[in-house]
Amino acid sequence: MRVEVFYFEGCPNHVPAVKRTRELLREEGVSAEIVEIEVLDQAKAKDVGFLGSPTIKINGLDVEPAARSSGAYAMACRTYSAGNHSEGLPSNETIRAAIKEALNPSSGSHDCCAPVEAAPLQPAKEKSTSFVMAGSVFAAILASSCCIFPIVFGLTGLSVVGASAAFAAWRPYLLGLTFALLGVGFYYAYRPVKAACAPGSACAMPATKRSNRLVLWLTTAAVMAFALFPYYSGPVAELLLPDKTAQAASFAPALQHVSFRIEGMDCAACATAVEGKLKSVAGVQTVRVSFEQKAAEVDYNPAVASPEQFRKAIEEAGYRAVKTNKGA
Repeated sequence: MRVEVFYFEGCPNHVPAVKRTRELLREEGVSAEIVEIEVLDQAKAKDVGFLGSPTIKINGLDVEPAARSSGAYAMACRTYSAGNHSEGLPSNETIRAAIKEALNPSSGSHDCCAPVEAAPLQPAKEKSTSFVMAGSVFAAILASSCCIFPIVFGLTGLSVVGASAAFAAWRPYLLGLTFALLGVGFYYAYRPVKAACAPGSACAMPATKRSNRLVLWLTTAAVMAFALFPYYSGPVAELLLPDKTAQAASFAPALQHVSFRIEGMDCAACATAVEGKLKSVAGVQTVRVSFEQKAAEVDYNPAVASPEQFRKAIEEAGYRAVKTNKGA
């Protein structure tokens, strides 16, 4: 008689299954070696007809006759029917009947009930989870684009063209979508799967599910980093954006001062981007842009630059500028 116990590392029920099978073989007076076979992946599971851990086969037949025609091969912990509930091991009666059937194949007798099969991992659900996680990261990036774009465009020299203000208006909705998608991701990752483990068992989750949960938590960390970006965008912008302050002439020119009220700035990164844009104008001596005050102060050489140039530079950065002092 050939007795095999198929299992995968992580589900604790295969050891009790070996023990129970060995005891029942002894009680029936059968001398047979029990071979324990570890199933490492889904391909191997399909090849050996693995319906979950543990799967017990005697002479190549599953101890549950009703499960022998099943194709639900799964890297998951298996459950067996035990009356009106499920357990992580086949009952003594189920194994004993399988032993007797192997000893007397012509009898065809077997006391069993319809099995509760382990549900295979479904690729469609895995794809849905991946889509949800990617969507949450994308939505978080869009929600913080009002502060990401000024840095990106400041580094590339392109104009924001009002994009920051547009995304700022949509930020609350995008954040809502972000966390809604994360909630769906956590639902997929942590919802109970009835067929995966017997009620009350300490059945470990499949390795693929553990990795999905790890990716989900890493995704959550990335989402939080993007969602909170406006609160630390100022130091990032100061670090990344180059200081383009024009070098002072060898002589001390007669400087003039002009002030602007800036509309549309949503975070400190916006102010840093505007400041960099103003510093790139020839003739600028000093620039101070305040996100809190929504204002810009510029000292410049009137022989080289004019307030109109500064206004255009601010508008090229994607914001509206209103001159608040007479200047030159």
